[in-house]
Amino acid sequence: MDIFKKHTCDRCGTKFRRVEVLMQHLQVIHGKGLFYECKPCNAKFDGMEQMRDHLKKFHSYNKRGISEKKRT
Repeated sequence: MDIFKKHTCDRCGTKFRRVEVLMQHLQVIHGKGLFYECKPCNAKFDGMEQMRDHLKKFHSYNKRGISEKKRT
């Protein structure tokens, strides 16, 4: 069902459930030279693993979404 697929490729219209899968699709299907962007802070990364590490370190990242970490 497409109602669960909320991330759409702006190049071909294919829809995905997770933004990570959309980013993989963009790199594999539509070419190299794309980057991963952290939505909360706009940091850019060459690879998904780098972005995931950033999300875990600077933002509360889990499979349900992202929320800002409380800094004490």
